[in-house]
Amino acid sequence: MYTLRVLNSKIYVVTSPELISAVNRNSKALAFNPFVAQMGKRITGHDEATSKIVQHNLNGEEGSGYVIDVHDRIVAALSPGKDLEAMTETFLEEAWAYLDRLETGNVLDLFAWTREMVTMCSTRAIYGPANPFNTNPEFVRSFWAFNNDLNMLIVDILPWLLAPVGNQARSDIAAAFADYFRHYDPERAQSSSMIEARHRSNTQYGLTPWNQGCLEVGTLLGILANTIPSSFYTLVRLYADPVLLEDVRAELEAVTIRVTSEQTRVIDIMAVRESCHLLNATWQEVLRVHALGVGSRYVRQDVLINNQYRLEKGRVVQMPMAVLHSNPAVWGPDVHEFRPRRFMKESDTAKSPKVNLPGYRPFGGGASLCPGRHFVTLEVLALAACMVLRFDLTPAEGNWQIPAQKQESMATNVFPPGADVKVKITKRQGYENVRWSFKMR
Repeated sequence: MYTLRVLNSKIYVVTSPELISAVNRNSKALAFNPFVAQMGKRITGHDEATSKIVQHNLNGEEGSGYVIDVHDRIVAALSPGKDLEAMTETFLEEAWAYLDRLETGNVLDLFAWTREMVTMCSTRAIYGPANPFNTNPEFVRSFWAFNNDLNMLIVDILPWLLAPVGNQARSDIAAAFADYFRHYDPERAQSSSMIEARHRSNTQYGLTPWNQGCLEVGTLLGILANTIPSSFYTLVRLYADPVLLEDVRAELEAVTIRVTSEQTRVIDIMAVRESCHLLNATWQEVLRVHALGVGSRYVRQDVLINNQYRLEKGRVVQMPMAVLHSNPAVWGPDVHEFRPRRFMKESDTAKSPKVNLPGYRPFGGGASLCPGRHFVTLEVLALAACMVLRFDLTPAEGNWQIPAQKQESMATNVFPPGADVKVKITKRQGYENVRWSFKMR
């Protein structure tokens, strides 16, 4: 651990797994929720009355509060079970139409396609058919314009002047979601249990539709900003490595059901999650290599961690993923190589992939562990399985290149690529006449 002095303050930078475990164990003294209060209004633009609701009882000293209630309800809604599977099924039903519309033989901008497809399918699965993205697909561009300008919006100095495009995009999306919640009826919306839970909390605490719309802009960051680059890099990593692609396809074939003939096949999505260990390990390695964000905590009271380091009240703790995920002491001398099998027990690949906790933090850790991790995992694994079983992707020119990432927002962990990848898409060789479908269980 080391200390950065910034003006009259200090930032404690923690990079060792042992000390990160100590930070996680001290969740009362080293809290994440204060960052929700400090950053939330700058990100979403909600009003002062809503800020007071959000900031009240952040750490549970007086029972529950808005942030705690919303978090607990979202955790319940997104935990493994029927609600999560229903969301994933809707996502895949929408994604399937995108896959069926792919024109083979054409050149595709892979990140742009992934961005549109995942945005439209995820929002449909979460908010239902009446969601603003479904009624106005231009919000796909609006969201990414907002995300691109997010750092300047967080600074919160004349956003209409210094970040006009992102500021306008934020206002447009917030207004559309305000209208969505103004007419929201959980019996008719066909939305996910997560949105029903959020709406109950918002109504219980007296949030106006306008402020519900503003807060939903922040929710979209969690739904889309990390998921889309993660999906993109998972596809690129799979197709760029012929040996890995062949091995992943082999284990996927084992959970693909042949119906009546060789020409009809059904992908068992939950079996992909539970039994395709190399694909799971590839997803974990994508996050190890490409999750480059920073976890933060606010020091609420003086605390001694690991019986060694005293942290002062009012300071900030930061845990940079890029440093932790590239530490040879944690991951070995091949830390800079993309090697998914590091997450599998070499002696028994039938075991589920292992994760080096707490040296692995793509979803945060401790009390701030991302509640959406199960949904994004199912989304990415299902999309990757469907793509590699159905299609071949090759670079439009030259060989596969893994594009470097471009940091656009300090509020996200997996940054998008600095440049898109043009690919030629064809039906998978030898499977041109297969009819594909999927099932959840």
